[in-house]
Order: sequence, then C-alpha cells, then structure tokens
Amino acid sequence: MSNANTKFGAKEVMDVTLYDMSTNKPVICFDTLKTSSISVTSEKVYARGGKGNPKLITWEINKEATLNIEDALISPKSMELISGMATAIGKKTVYVRQRNEFDTTGDSPKDKGDLYPLTCSEEGTINLAFVPKETVEKIQVYLKEDDCGAQISMEGATLSEKVLTLGESAAEKAKGKKVIAYYTRETNDTAQTYVITADKFAGTYKLVGDTVIRNAETGLDEPFQIIIPNLKWTSNLELGFSADGDPSSTTFECEIMRESSSSTMIEMVKYE
Repeated sequence: MSNANTKFGAKEVMDVTLYDMSTNKPVICFDTLKTSSISVTSEKVYARGGKGNPKLITWEINKEATLNIEDALISPKSMELISGMATAIGKKTVYVRQRNEFDTTGDSPKDKGDLYPLTCSEEGTINLAFVPKETVEKIQVYLKEDDCGAQISMEGATLSEKVLTLGESAAEKAKGKKVIAYYTRETNDTAQTYVITADKFAGTYKLVGDTVIRNAETGLDEPFQIIIPNLKWTSNLELGFSADGDPSSTTFECEIMRESSSSTMIEMVKYE
C-alpha cells in the first residue's frame, strides 16, 4: 500500500462509460479514445485600496470544470446519444453520380473503377448500376467531357429497369462516347439516417472513467477511476474528411456540473 507522499505518473487514456442518471444503467462505452482530459478553472476578484490601489484580499469564484475526449472511431449510437442526432432505420432515397460501369452479377452492384468508364453504346443504350427512382425524363446524362454542362436530351428516351435507351437524335450524338449519369435510387430497408434537428440536444449523464496510473516507487500500474456525477455533453460536433493525413477523429467537449445533492463535481479514486 502506498502512502500519501507516493508519486504517480499519469499517461494512459481512459475508457469512459456513460450512465443514465435516472436508472443508473450504462448507455454507451467509449473504449477507443485517443485523449481524455479534465480542466478546472476559476475566476478571481479582489478588494483594492490605499495608495497605488494594490490588491488587499482575493476571492475565487465561478469554478468551472470541463472534460474533453477525442475518439478515434465513431458509432451510430455515439452520434445519436452524444451529438443530439436522431437516427432512423429504413429505406431512403440517395443520389447517384455514375461515371463508371458497375458489376451487377452479385447481390450488390460494384464499381468496376476508372478503367471501365460509363459509355453509351452504338445503339444508344446506357447501362445504369441501379434502378432509377425517377421517371426517364428526369434522369440527367452528360458527356464526360462536358460534365454538368449541356444535358443530353431525354426526348424519346426509354427506361427498362437499369437500361436507359436514348432517343434517336441524342443517341446519334452520344453513341460510343463516355458519359456521366445523375439519378436517384432507393436503398434497402437497413439504411441508417442520421438527422441533426434544431430542437434535439445532447443529454446529461454520469461518467465513469477507468485508467491506470504508474507508481514511481514500484513501476507498477495501479487502477484509477474518475467519477463525474453530473456531466452535460455539448451538442457540438465536427466531422473531418480529408484526402491525406491521419484518419479523422471526433472531439467531444463536456461541461462538468455540480452533483445535485452535494457540492461534488469530480471524484478520483485510486484503488488496489
């Protein structure tokens, strides 16, 4: 057993579990964190007087504590519970920009890559990867060299499942050429939709963080637990998408409140 003067080193990140404050049941666990840090601040006010108006007495007020965690991964549940998102599961209309051919022999169409650009055949047909949700006249097709420019006319065009056949005039202009098709399709019923609404915010939880601290005398790691009885998770969310560098992580900022039945804000327990 260590005494009060034993020194410890803190380095290892916490595993964090959030508990429902009314039922005390766990609602989510973060075990892929990159960093977890606690900051406690306060303000000072002073009584001043006398020649030069020096500080005579000081008071500390407005103590605040915050918790910041950075997660290497994100899950639908963390997005819903922490960021105030509403989650719906079911069929959804998604937008498709098809510029390549797709392999449709399996259960799910697969992009064949840039070596197989979507091409209008000599007969004026274009093989789409999915069955469009809209009618044929609302499908938009452009020559690849003029993407988002002059739209290929859908006059006289027909659609049979995934095969789009251009009208005679349009087929004459597009046959043998690379094209890009814009349309919509319906997903299967397992699609997950995350919706950020104006009236839904993140909740308040009890947090338990588990980590280890290293005993300077023995060189051994000893269990260390941080308990925050009243933690308000902010609804701020930033998702980064980058073509290079390390994979994006997600940072959450939380406000540590006072426990409702006492003045406790944070408990730190070292145990064996």
